[in-house]
Amino acid sequence: MKRKQNTNTNDTGDTGDANDANDTGDANDANDMDSVNHPTPNPTRIDSQLIEDDSDIMSLSDVRDTHQLHKSAIKRVIITGVTGQDGSFMADYLLKNTDCMVYGAVRRLSVKNYTNIHHLKREDRFQLINLDLTDDYSIRDAITEIKPHYFLNFAAQSFVDGSWDYPIQTWDTDATAVLHMLESIRKFTPYCRFYNAGSSEEFGDVITDPQSEEHPLRPQSPYGAAKAAARHLVRVYRESYDLYAVQGWLFNHEGTRRGKEFVTRKITHTIAKIKHALEKNKKYDVLKLGNLDAQRDWTDAEDFMSGVWLMMNQDAPKNYVLASGKMNSVREFLQETLKCANIKHKIIGDGEYEKFLTEDDKLIMEVDPKFYRPAEVHKLRGDCTLAENELGWTRIYNFKKLVKRMYESDYEQLKNR
Repeated sequence: MKRKQNTNTNDTGDTGDANDANDTGDANDANDMDSVNHPTPNPTRIDSQLIEDDSDIMSLSDVRDTHQLHKSAIKRVIITGVTGQDGSFMADYLLKNTDCMVYGAVRRLSVKNYTNIHHLKREDRFQLINLDLTDDYSIRDAITEIKPHYFLNFAAQSFVDGSWDYPIQTWDTDATAVLHMLESIRKFTPYCRFYNAGSSEEFGDVITDPQSEEHPLRPQSPYGAAKAAARHLVRVYRESYDLYAVQGWLFNHEGTRRGKEFVTRKITHTIAKIKHALEKNKKYDVLKLGNLDAQRDWTDAEDFMSGVWLMMNQDAPKNYVLASGKMNSVREFLQETLKCANIKHKIIGDGEYEKFLTEDDKLIMEVDPKFYRPAEVHKLRGDCTLAENELGWTRIYNFKKLVKRMYESDYEQLKNR
């Protein structure tokens, strides 16, 4: 049964047509909390030249000075987790493909790492705002002042292994914060379309392969449980209050902006360092990994941004799986990276004693049991048939191209140091 909406808003808001070191990952950014032919907006800008300190974050009193945007056809988008991989790629996508005004949410007191959005410092349609996901008043204030047409939540405590160490923090950021977002949207901007980044970890102990939208949720970690709870909240608010609220299951997606604590980036970055060391005949730190047999459905993160935006602009809200439909092990990711680096290798031992060596017996990788999870999800592979058929979503990069892009980016960055 639909519940009566709170329509206390001054904006009719037409939405238009439009792991730790061996964490096999997830869909989101660990972040501090990141169609149209409309005229170009002219928002108030911060005077600072660099996105590097708190002076670049617009206060909500400053946002009030941009309310001329509220009277225009410009669509306003809030992106949480904007300094992470997904949030920054989403900002790039929107600034390139739409005329939306993008507000990137960051937390003033957080550790400042704006590397992924530094290139946006001169964008007139991009502005940082202060938003603390652990504070429901902060969420409410941002929504009531900006009056967004879209709210894209990519922020999370997204390290699966870390969720065992910080289960309460994980629940607060990945589940409770979503409830606060939905409640503020319900009360103040019911026209706002809401997206929450879900995770393949929600499927957990899978019973069918591949996993589609209909697969039961069987999470195997505090992280997966928090994301599953958020998914139920999204459904409840969508069905009870007629909100346009969706959760996308984005299977493992990686890229050049992936944090080095994730296993894929740890592999490409460490192998790039080893390659440089071998070229200069220098010593290097050996790569240490956990479960090499874990298999995941890896896709390039940039390919998912179009899918998210398509998901947000349908006639009716619906959850979708975004994935490649193919599966590779951590071992295969390492082998493909070594191939990109042109490092010939051999494998000795198995299980906890498996090692990768160069042809002249220099150690490249060894297994370290401390990177094993308390409860391992062994295989995850997504079925994106629905997204392909109903959204028309397509991918550009396959597994080999993804690994090549990541390795070459890391190699070039290290070469220029």
